[in-house]
Formats: sequence, structure tokens, C-alpha cells
Amino acid sequence: MQPNQSFLQRRPDLKSKPCPFCGKQTKYIDYKDYPTLKPYTDYFGNIRAKYYTGVCLKHQKLLRTAIERARFLAMLAYRK
Repeated sequence: MQPNQSFLQRRPDLKSKPCPFCGKQTKYIDYKDYPTLKPYTDYFGNIRAKYYTGVCLKHQKLLRTAIERARFLAMLAYRK
């Protein structure tokens, strides 16, 4: 018996996207900069995972803090 071909196929290696903030050498993410923060939230207002956005861990933490500050000042919605 031959093994099933689909079972033997491997998933293609997914290459991670380069961090957009590392490319610009960003040290601080401003919570007042709405156009920068908006792409990192989904339709419901949740913060997107770094797997989907391609942001490194360091900038993901800064991004999370900036989004939370913007939510507190009602610049971004908590939930829709």
C-alpha cells in the first residue's frame, strides 16, 4: 500500500514579514497617531496578533500600550 500523497505533503514554510516599525527605526509609537494605530485593530476593535500584522515582539508591546491609551482617551473604540 502506498501512503496517501496529501498526508506526505508538507505545509510551505511561511516567511515572516519584516516589522514595519523596525524598518523605520521607531522607538516610540504615539497614541495620538490614529492612522498608524487603526490598521492594527480589527473590525470589532480587538488588537490583531503579531502573527497577522508582522510586528516584532518589542513593537507589539509598544503598539498594545499605545492602543490602550488611545482607547482610554476615546480615540479608538473598545468594542463595536
